[in-house]
Amino acid sequence: MSHFSKIKTNISDAEILKQTLQELGFTYKLTDSLNQNNKNVIMQDDIIVFKENPVFNFIWDGYQYNLVADFYLWNLDATPNFFLEKLTQKYAYNLILDESISIGFDQQQSICMSDGSLKLIVEKWNN
Repeated sequence: MSHFSKIKTNISDAEILKQTLQELGFTYKLTDSLNQNNKNVIMQDDIIVFKENPVFNFIWDGYQYNLVADFYLWNLDATPNFFLEKLTQKYAYNLILDESISIGFDQQQSICMSDGSLKLIVEKWNN
């Protein structure tokens, strides 16, 4: 029996989400979605995520992407919670790195710590 579950996320940047999915070994397909947000109609892409077959979707709700999946048919090696934790960590890392570079910082080092956290070192020289 299929039952789709929706998990709210704090993911709101589609480009960073797509980059993160690719870095984690997924492919995706965009589908158009119309959302009404504060009396404005917003065109936004929903994202269907694949490994070999469709695995889950990210659906835009007007503010953020929500993960939608049938956990009964979940076929990834990681549990949904563990996967979402890793995805969120990598998304946050990419978002911070992207923003840092956009304001003139250079990435110096990226370290995976023994506890699984990521340490990012950036620097900016003032002339």
